[in-house]
Amino acid sequence: MSQTSDSVFTARQMEVLRLVCDTLAPALAVELPDPHGLYARSASAMNVPARIAEILQAVAPERLDQIRLVLDALAQPLANALLSRQWRSIFEMDLHERTALLRAWADSPIDLQRRVFSTFKRLTLLLFYADADQSGNNPNWAAIGYPRPALPPSGAPKPLRPLQFTEDTTLETDVVIVGSGAGGSVLAAELSRAGLDVVVLEKGGYYAEPDFDGYEVRSQARMFEKGGFMVSEDLGMMILAGSTLGGGTTINWAASLRTPDHVLAEWARDYGVDFTDGTFARALDTVSERIHVTEAESAPNPRNAVLVRGAEALGYTVKVIPRNVRDCADCGACGFGCAHGAKQSALKTYLQDAYECGARLAIGVHVDRVLIEDGVACGVEGTARAENGQTVRLTVRARAVAVCAGALHTPALLLRSGLTNAHIGRNLHLHPSTGAFGFYAEPINGWSGVMMSHYVPQFNNLDGHGYGVTLESAPGHAGLAAVALPWQDGLQHKQLMERYAHMANVLIITRDRDGGAVRLKRDGSPAIFYRLSAHDRAHLLRGVIEALRIHYAAGAEQIVAPHHRVSPYQRGEGDFEAWLGQVAKAGLPSNAFILGSAHQMSSCRMAANPARGAIAPDGETFEVRNLFVADGSALPTASGVNPMLTIMAVAHIVAQHIKTRLC
Repeated sequence: MSQTSDSVFTARQMEVLRLVCDTLAPALAVELPDPHGLYARSASAMNVPARIAEILQAVAPERLDQIRLVLDALAQPLANALLSRQWRSIFEMDLHERTALLRAWADSPIDLQRRVFSTFKRLTLLLFYADADQSGNNPNWAAIGYPRPALPPSGAPKPLRPLQFTEDTTLETDVVIVGSGAGGSVLAAELSRAGLDVVVLEKGGYYAEPDFDGYEVRSQARMFEKGGFMVSEDLGMMILAGSTLGGGTTINWAASLRTPDHVLAEWARDYGVDFTDGTFARALDTVSERIHVTEAESAPNPRNAVLVRGAEALGYTVKVIPRNVRDCADCGACGFGCAHGAKQSALKTYLQDAYECGARLAIGVHVDRVLIEDGVACGVEGTARAENGQTVRLTVRARAVAVCAGALHTPALLLRSGLTNAHIGRNLHLHPSTGAFGFYAEPINGWSGVMMSHYVPQFNNLDGHGYGVTLESAPGHAGLAAVALPWQDGLQHKQLMERYAHMANVLIITRDRDGGAVRLKRDGSPAIFYRLSAHDRAHLLRGVIEALRIHYAAGAEQIVAPHHRVSPYQRGEGDFEAWLGQVAKAGLPSNAFILGSAHQMSSCRMAANPARGAIAPDGETFEVRNLFVADGSALPTASGVNPMLTIMAVAHIVAQHIKTRLC
């Protein structure tokens, strides 16, 4: 059968996909008020199946054959009988039967089936509730109380002028830096101020205040890795990482927490990376001052107030989150770029400093490999987008190379360049996170106001060795909320989303002791292998239980666990502690609940020798001279807190060593 003209799937496969999407977000005839048509509207009425095909082709072409097999199987009675005990084609099923089919996949003991369900669920519900049409509207927003993004048009200039390429080009410089995020930006500014010639290469684009419009899906497509759809190889971990000038600092939530002393002590004790002499504290002070870290602009909005109120009622410790903002308008859209210019990201601070000191910036550059001669790094080569949209070759010859491409891409680049240290790509830490949800009598409007203002460190040390969970509250925009909430059937999920404006979340962030790995795919791109260990899964589950307790103590009317295997708790209906026991018994099976990472670390960790790590405490690789790493991949272990400040401090220290070498 031929493929449809606008799809990578056949017409039959697209019809199966439509039925799946219309089961997850179905058109329903309900005896409920439906003034905005939420219940009557299906996913296909919003072109969701076609958008899914488009996204999969763009971000996961290597998975298309597997997805085609799944779609073909759903059309076969025998396959459904074997996998879900329903001897019928999906074409022959009504909505009730299709719902039972998807529930069977969601609850299957076979992880592959849970992967398939979670993939379709994430894509369908994100697009149904967050994708905007050409006029900038989504018809479901009025029904759930989510306002159409209306950030003020910015007349602010875009002060940085990246290099433009028209043909194959070779540049000469002192230091070439691959990556422009928290690590690369600090390195660029420090080295440029010292008089070194610096070239910064960024694979993403350049977006600033005039470009930041607050639209969730559009912003992810522009500035996130894989358009916001990057996942681990088993599909169980959603990974949010920046892919834009300024990296994660452009799209993070502005939390600016200092590295805990017990983490620094662990680095010194276990890895020989001793920053306990005050060096690290001074570096933290320096970067904090430059990016204007303060607690003065962390007044809680209703969502954060829920966390504070519930935790204090339970007697838990609550602390303020410092933020790198100046005159913040608290619009709630930091994660899509700060349209007001209040967030003091790398764009506003270190990259601007570097640019004013003569650093050259290039965007749309993919670095294929580091050039190495006689054991010494001497540059990089790759490709760049030319002004006409074509691809040209780019070579940068340099006295030193600094790889700051993040914990996912840095090990991939080093491996593509022939480095063989066993720790390159290993020990990947992700701060695995999930959420617990409460619905309140009063409006919460979780998408607005300060992104993160307070945190609960009460459970940071669950094992006596500094590993546990931190409880925060995440901004709740429509798409992320829809994906995070459990799905039992189309009616139940729409009922939850109808009350979305009254929902608050508690975010559980795990300091993971046991890591994963980054390896190379056939095309040289990074493949992320990560599974929660029993140790870390137990900590995450403890965090979920405590987060649910916080909602109860804060007065939530309805409390929702991260997965659908336990029905929501209604206040006054049954024993709450008994319900918590059900949640604990259900556990956290992979691909059965929302699991995400916005913090990637340690995949090229620092250590005193190559037996324990990939790079020395001065940031230089053990294998290649004048090849440095200064980003999240350099951290010996997970930081245990939002890692921006930690990464910046490491980069500041590495910069001093490079100055000593080259100046």
